[in-house]
Amino acid sequence: MMPNFKDRKPAFAGGRSFFPVKNLVIIVSVVLMLLGWYSTRLVVAIIPEGASGAVTFATAAGDEWYISLTHSVEKTAWNDYFRVNGANNMTMTHTRFSSLGWGYPYSAADGKLTQTAVGKFDMEMNRPYKEVALRISEQAMPHIVHGGDSYDLIALYGQGTAVTVKAMYRYQYWLERYF
Repeated sequence: MMPNFKDRKPAFAGGRSFFPVKNLVIIVSVVLMLLGWYSTRLVVAIIPEGASGAVTFATAAGDEWYISLTHSVEKTAWNDYFRVNGANNMTMTHTRFSSLGWGYPYSAADGKLTQTAVGKFDMEMNRPYKEVALRISEQAMPHIVHGGDSYDLIALYGQGTAVTVKAMYRYQYWLERYF
């Protein structure tokens, strides 16, 4: 029985590779690094009760999104603005509404109230949130707006559905959704 010396190289040529296909190892390593990077990006998840049909959008620390709705009594526009600070960390920066009336903030403890040039009212809030919970109502016509995208919550989930909106890492969303 003769030993197989075909794959041997002379000593001056360097050592043999542990992996016969170097490119495969490099490709797999790069793919794993990209997957690791992608999974640690922030998303805002709109999760309905029962966790089926959740919607996410990519975000980053410092990005803003807002809830746009119609006040149930006054029938005027109302927007609540949130800044993403990190995973499970958002701040309601301010709220903007069209008129002073039923159910609107009135106390100095609610925040600093100013009037915009176009006649709307802006109240600085700066309240921390881990998540925002709301129940969808057709009368309110709620939308979540981020950048140029608007998510119509009635069209997505229907009347009376409870939803939770939270900022999280993509891998956290995957773990909650799929495992």
